[in-house]
Amino acid sequence: MLLFFLAIVGGVDALFPERTFAQPSPLEYQVKAAFLYQFSKFVEWPPEAFSTSQYTICIGTVDSGPMAGALQSIEGKETKGRRVVVKRFKAPEELEFCHILYISAAMADRLPEILDRLKGTSTLTVSDISGFARRGGMINLITVEDKIRFEINVEAAERAKLQISSHLLKLARIVSGEQ
Repeated sequence: MLLFFLAIVGGVDALFPERTFAQPSPLEYQVKAAFLYQFSKFVEWPPEAFSTSQYTICIGTVDSGPMAGALQSIEGKETKGRRVVVKRFKAPEELEFCHILYISAAMADRLPEILDRLKGTSTLTVSDISGFARRGGMINLITVEDKIRFEINVEAAERAKLQISSHLLKLARIVSGEQ
């Protein structure tokens, strides 16, 4: 499992030779969807996060942008003995609990509202919004030398009662941010 994830992290440049990420492509969103799926294998949620959905893990997105379509590629897969279900929320007001929430760049102006709505939940927040992890998000997908990498705000994850595997932490840049 870790080797597969390392292949994704290290092999992204092979998928995007001589490509910059100024304008995200559909393939880039497919890779980001794969990252979300892999993150689900390296995070431990508290037992109460599965009280009503014992056999599923929910991955959601805010905004109906290209990530919503890309997540279709992982819907129905299994992770940790649970089937992945995908939820699409058109606006922050519609948010319900999900285990992993991808917040699109289109929602950057509403980020404080979204993070505030998620306080007290065990939702792993992921985005590619600039400075996301430093602004209180948990995993920020960033582009470094045309490769997708990620930053993790461990403190934000701990406040949500999430435990992130040391294997995943070794691959990340650790950052601190808002409470």
